[in-house]
Amino acid sequence: MSATDDSSAAHRGAITKRLRLAFGSVTIIVVSLCALLISLLWQVSGLVMDMEGGEMAIKDGLTVAMAAREQYMHQAHWLIEGDDEHLHHSHASRAQVERGALALEPRLPPDEQDRATRLRHGSAELQRLFFDEIKPAQLRGDIATVSRLHKAARVLSAEATKEADAIARLVERSMASSHRHATNATELGLLAGGVGVALVIGLSLYFIRRFQTMVLRPLRRLSAAAGRFGAGQFSTRVGAVGEGELRLCSQAFDSMAEELEKREAALIQSERMAVLGQLAAGVAHEILNPIGIIRGYLKTMDPNASTEAARQSLNSELNILDEEAAACQRIAEDLVTFSRAPDLSQAPVDIHQLLQDTVTRFAETPAGSGIAVDLRADERQLYADQKRLRQVVLNLLQNAAQMSNGEPIEICGEAEAQIYTIAICDRGPGVDPNDQARVFEPFFSQRSGGTGLGLSVCRGIIDAHGGSIGVGSRDDGANGARFFFELPVTTS
Repeated sequence: MSATDDSSAAHRGAITKRLRLAFGSVTIIVVSLCALLISLLWQVSGLVMDMEGGEMAIKDGLTVAMAAREQYMHQAHWLIEGDDEHLHHSHASRAQVERGALALEPRLPPDEQDRATRLRHGSAELQRLFFDEIKPAQLRGDIATVSRLHKAARVLSAEATKEADAIARLVERSMASSHRHATNATELGLLAGGVGVALVIGLSLYFIRRFQTMVLRPLRRLSAAAGRFGAGQFSTRVGAVGEGELRLCSQAFDSMAEELEKREAALIQSERMAVLGQLAAGVAHEILNPIGIIRGYLKTMDPNASTEAARQSLNSELNILDEEAAACQRIAEDLVTFSRAPDLSQAPVDIHQLLQDTVTRFAETPAGSGIAVDLRADERQLYADQKRLRQVVLNLLQNAAQMSNGEPIEICGEAEAQIYTIAICDRGPGVDPNDQARVFEPFFSQRSGGTGLGLSVCRGIIDAHGGSIGVGSRDDGANGARFFFELPVTTS
């Protein structure tokens, strides 16, 4: 395995593992915290239920203590007053002590549950002593026996009351213990919740910063690199960016940049060869026609001609050779002009005056002789190369004259907002809509003897001025073509 493969294997899955670790850690903490809180809530809920039962137990404890006292009090009142209603109350208090002791016994600590038994037995013994011995003695009038037994009854009542009070205190302490446990559990839950939340927030902030360092920053660098590559800047490299999968991605970016750089160089070379081939084919096609004519006439020419008619024929053929040689020269000049980027010498130009001068010069050329030119142009000053603009207008006028067959030509100059539009309209056959997109391409010509470079040169000049050039049909619906170009209205 190569070093590159080892590096790829080492980085593969690194970010995934760290993300799993991050989310796993947070998940474990949250789940553990939730489990702890649920456990504490369950404990608190149980303690609250115990406290509710404890409240009832406290009431029962107080009731039992009161009933234990009232049992003897009603007996004493009967001895004093002789009212049998007190006897009924004494039975009721005895029953209340029995029920309360049985109910409170399970809530007492195991080592204290015998108190409830002693309370029940003491209350029962007090009731037996009163009804079986004291009451009959009182009814017999045996005061000595009543006095003696009354002391024993007071001892039993005091012991029962003591046990009842102890049971009430034990119930209260149990209630207080449950309350403390509930309070402690609540405080522990709050503390655990606070610590857990702080821990989750801390881990989240830590993992966010790690995520920014490991993922977001490398992604921004990769995005910037993608923008540079999209702009064709393949010489720069991303380098080692980030960790894990992003490191592999940065290496892939660099490999892609190297491959794109090689492909771009190969493509440029291929395009150069294609352009050179197209240029050579166009030049050869244009020059072969006049060369063929020249060679044909050279073969028929007789340098030893002696008659006047033969000499005149020779002179005519020489003129033809001169015209064809001039055609070759024009092709070469157009080619030189097309191959050079326009070198503008810009200055303020009165566009109306420039158009008027160009029309005057056009009328003096063989192509413009006898052709009427109607000029209508708004007064406006442009910042442009006067010589180059005159070359464009003159070329378009010559093109219109060759297509209009002697018909008038119109030139219109209109200023609108920050754009000045110049249109040259002829009355010829016009330009086929399928060819309108190609007329400004090199070596494309619809007329015999044209080089197909003149309109391409015009487009280069207009583009250098920051304008645009195009062709279409006349706006008035008449037959003919409308060549136009637009220039920005600027003063510098």
